[in-house]
Amino acid sequence: MKILVTGANGFIGKNLCTHLERLANTELLKYGKEDTIEKLEEYVKECDYVFHLAGVNRPTEVSEFYEGNSNLTKSLVDILNKYHKEVPLVFTSSIHAECDNDYGKSKKAAEDYLKTNYSNSIIFRLHNVFGKWCRPNYNSVVTTFCYNIAHNLDITVNDPDKEIELVYIDDVCETFIDTIDNYNQYLKNDINYIDTRQKITLKEIINLLYSFKDNMNSIYTPKTGDSFIKKLFATYVSYLELDDMVFTPIEHLDNRGGFCELVRTLDSGQFSVSFSKPGIFRGNHFHHTKMEKFIVIRGRAKITFRHILTNQKQEYIVSGDKLQIVTIPVGYTHKIENIGDDEMILFLWCNELFDEKHPDTYIEEV
Repeated sequence: MKILVTGANGFIGKNLCTHLERLANTELLKYGKEDTIEKLEEYVKECDYVFHLAGVNRPTEVSEFYEGNSNLTKSLVDILNKYHKEVPLVFTSSIHAECDNDYGKSKKAAEDYLKTNYSNSIIFRLHNVFGKWCRPNYNSVVTTFCYNIAHNLDITVNDPDKEIELVYIDDVCETFIDTIDNYNQYLKNDINYIDTRQKITLKEIINLLYSFKDNMNSIYTPKTGDSFIKKLFATYVSYLELDDMVFTPIEHLDNRGGFCELVRTLDSGQFSVSFSKPGIFRGNHFHHTKMEKFIVIRGRAKITFRHILTNQKQEYIVSGDKLQIVTIPVGYTHKIENIGDDEMILFLWCNELFDEKHPDTYIEEV
């Protein structure tokens, strides 16, 4: 399938093309603002599908709104009709098409021309799109906030309580790609929207971004189980310098080996690694509520349990040769011993963050 993407070098275009290029049996025809109308005509003659993403939203002259939005759309449709092409066409409009401004009017005019002159078109009105590769200080407040906060620059907010609706770039791309297999479903709708849009205030966005910044030089990670926080965090990190993403955690070393906390989450415990020399054991304690998962990735170890009330005892031999995850239940005193000839490396997850004042760890030999 040959897919024509207009606006291929823009924010949405770059992301969509990156997704489309990884589809089987797909060839992209990328049309950008530097290309001629003759190039567009050449691509139209070849294409089997069109994503019409090209548009203008911040010109120097008002006339550019109409030239880059409604007029370009008219030219594209006229070329399609000239060659009797009836290929599917997906058009990115904007929620501003509902507004009384030149940007909105030019997008609405493009919509109307498509509805009247090209019945095989799907129209999407996009809300504020955010994500990687968006240009800061241009048309995305989220991008501007991310870039400025990441680079220690000031941000300006007139109304922190203003609520906006956001959609994430990958959600846009996935929905657009879904139109290829489910075209008729979208064609039924006069206007389509991205279902995963999120309402949030500017103040909430700013607070989240500053929390990301504060935690970058620590082992804390945001609540990425929340879909929006995951997407916003990924966007923020995309505007950091690579050097800002390198952090050295604290290692605790002694004659037994070493221990290092790697990641602390705000709602799902923490992840650590330990290194133990041959013959060394760790543990001989139990927990009331704290639960752990062990996985030996190198070396050979014996994990021994004993129920502190019934004295029921059990042991397991694990090694890096066959990875196994062992859950450490509450109420069992336990220890793990390096029974191999080399250093043992153990990854462990705990369901709560270590609290020195309330460690929930009680010494008792297995």
